[in-house]
Amino acid sequence: MKTVYIIEDEEILRDLLSTFIATTYPDLELLGMTGDGGEGIEKCIELAPDLVIVDIQLPEVNGLEILHRLKSNFPKIKILIFSGKTTYQSVKIAVNGKADGFINKISGIEELEQAINAVSKGEEFFSPDIRDEVARIRAEPPGRSRPPFAR
Repeated sequence: MKTVYIIEDEEILRDLLSTFIATTYPDLELLGMTGDGGEGIEKCIELAPDLVIVDIQLPEVNGLEILHRLKSNFPKIKILIFSGKTTYQSVKIAVNGKADGFINKISGIEELEQAINAVSKGEEFFSPDIRDEVARIRAEPPGRSRPPFAR
């Protein structure tokens, strides 16, 4: 993993993520960041980052649809959902959409670092507070053959 793009609507969190990546991962190039989901998708399609850190609740296009669209266009892209919205439904859509990780914004910097490290090695990382839900979702019989945003 060499490049990253951040899609987060809260400017302070974008700045904090940018600083964290620059100081913790000097070999990881930040290609850009935006607070708008529509612009984020366009930039990711144009720039093809290795990793996208994306919030769920965004203007224009939400993070779960971004997950689906980017995974459809770039199956090898790594997507880390970084959100305060950890409802069962959002976790289910993320898991079924093949998110590489999902962490709660309140989890802390250590967990973010663990998530980026795991995803960069081709592993998944889900916050401990949602791992049981992830296991239940994966154990459910298939109900849909595609994520809800597929066309």
